[in-house]
Amino acid sequence: MDSTPGNGPHRADPGPDGQIPLSAATCAPARTEAGTAPSEAAAGRRRILRLALPAMGEMVLHMAVWMIDTAMVGRLGAAALSSVGLGGQVYFSALFAVGAVGVGCTALVARHVGEGRLDRAGFYGGQSITLSLALGVLLTSAAWLAAPGVFRLAGLGREVSASGVVYLRILSLAAPFHLSNLAAGAILRGSGDARTPLFVAGLTNLINALADYLLIFGVGGFPRLGVRGAALASAAGVAAGSLAYVAVYLSGRPRVRPGRSSLFPLRPREAWRVLRLSIPAGLESLLMDGARTVNTFIITVLGTVPFAAAQVAIAAESLSFMPGYGFTLAASVLAGQNLGAGQHRRAVGETWQSLRMAVAVMGGMGLVFLLFPRPLTSLFTTDAGVVREAARCLFVAAFAQPFLAITEVLCGALRGAGDTRTPLGITVLGAWGLRVPLVFLAVRVAGLSLVYAWVVMVVEWAVRAVVSAALFRRGRWLRTRV
Repeated sequence: MDSTPGNGPHRADPGPDGQIPLSAATCAPARTEAGTAPSEAAAGRRRILRLALPAMGEMVLHMAVWMIDTAMVGRLGAAALSSVGLGGQVYFSALFAVGAVGVGCTALVARHVGEGRLDRAGFYGGQSITLSLALGVLLTSAAWLAAPGVFRLAGLGREVSASGVVYLRILSLAAPFHLSNLAAGAILRGSGDARTPLFVAGLTNLINALADYLLIFGVGGFPRLGVRGAALASAAGVAAGSLAYVAVYLSGRPRVRPGRSSLFPLRPREAWRVLRLSIPAGLESLLMDGARTVNTFIITVLGTVPFAAAQVAIAAESLSFMPGYGFTLAASVLAGQNLGAGQHRRAVGETWQSLRMAVAVMGGMGLVFLLFPRPLTSLFTTDAGVVREAARCLFVAAFAQPFLAITEVLCGALRGAGDTRTPLGITVLGAWGLRVPLVFLAVRVAGLSLVYAWVVMVVEWAVRAVVSAALFRRGRWLRTRV
């Protein structure tokens, strides 16, 4: 048997105890050597790109609308930018924590697709959608009640708080649609279809961007609603996306389709199987975004201009998240499908392929941040002070990009395999063991400027990358059961 990772469709031979034997060679980066099959490596790259490129396109669309939102609201002033920045961060932190149902859904769908059990894949997909709708209703209620307290806690002033509460409440009305969209897209991606979510995202974001322009500034006879208009536009786009997913599944075209019986009723045993994989991923997302939110509150002491600069720097840095998301998704789906089919060596090899491609692309984005930080941040606001502060942060963020690529791709493969606990532990270490306390010390204790929060972020991602690589190479994720 060819022992080079990723070279061939062979199953790893089980040992006497029925477990897959793991060696340093099994979990080491794949190499092209004499006797390997270059065609298999090329096929792996094609499989990766078939998933990664549409996912990148989808992220481009999402990030483009976010950046357009930021740029449009930025024209209303620093107060509006701060209210939307904080309100959006709180909402999406909660949304993606609850939306981790999609992580469990992807792992289960991919594993069952690899096993050739499309009916079971569709069943778990349907249960995931129903769970998401129920959780969305709870999220809307919680956000509506908590909005005033969130802005009081931030202490950003009456003007920011008043518009921020309105923004957060309106945006939260779309939570059931938003979460069901995440689950519907997760089913398609887990089955290997990343193109359909791209097209749905295109429709969603087109409506969002158009409604932004009309409602924020009052164009074409529409009322000038400012921050309220930005929230209404986002909600309208998400609702349109839900209708598009309904149309896609009713068409009968997807390979994996949740039937009516898989949607209702919600079955406790099967729902728990989805949640068992999703809860660690949800906690990971909550803790990561929670750390960002805590850091946001920490830096409010610096004032409105530095706070607005932080939002602009995050928006500009998000350009690099697009390729990272694509290769992370590819690693996750392929790990699940390959393990379901018993292709353990291919699961390892295609993860390393995804990693190398991600580092190359995100490293290139880091170079752009180094060379052109001010032109990039100028896209989001005309405030000279905000541009200056944000450009410094973006310059520092350039050094984090390779580490971010390593961490995200390897943790994505672990989640796709069903090991959602290890990424959770890595996040606890990095976000709460390093980022939060060090940012607090830098800003609140030492009185340093905003840019030092980004220096801490670089250190955090470097540590997380080293830990992720070490745990991935141990290979325990190859024995994960879903």
